[in-house]
Amino acid sequence: MVSQQDFRRAMAALPAAVNVITTDGGAGRHGMTATAVCSVTDEPASLLVCINKNARMHDLLRDNGRFCVNVLAAGQDGVSGAFSTRDLSIDERLAQAGAVIALDDGQPALAGAQVALGCRIAQVIAVGTHSIFIGEVEQVLIGQGVGALAYYERAYHHLGGAAPLSGARA
Repeated sequence: MVSQQDFRRAMAALPAAVNVITTDGGAGRHGMTATAVCSVTDEPASLLVCINKNARMHDLLRDNGRFCVNVLAAGQDGVSGAFSTRDLSIDERLAQAGAVIALDDGQPALAGAQVALGCRIAQVIAVGTHSIFIGEVEQVLIGQGVGALAYYERAYHHLGGAAPLSGARA
């Protein structure tokens, strides 16, 4: 069996897009930084997000049944940091992110994100310490520029340039 330390070291060598997952609904509003996000299929358009079962976001996401994947743009290191800081409230996190767009279903999308994908949870699969949330994509907002924030070898890397999402409002 592979040790946890070796596995984590190996995963640090796997470049990943940096995302902020947001949710809002009857269970409450919350958001967190995540790199464990991946497309599943384009018919129906769906993606997966892996969340630790002990994370506050886990039960809120499950109970709200909806979420938004905000793919961070190059230069949004501070936004990623804000959404991974336990000491900040969701309002403080959103304030550090700047303008927020309400998706058609009310999910908060970060206006500065490169892409925002509004999802409805289609399935939840428990695996070890995490749950895999499979979301069917119901709305997409695409930024006007190019560029993304990546995480590799435990550091942020900027890929290309970036522009805010169209339709942004404060």
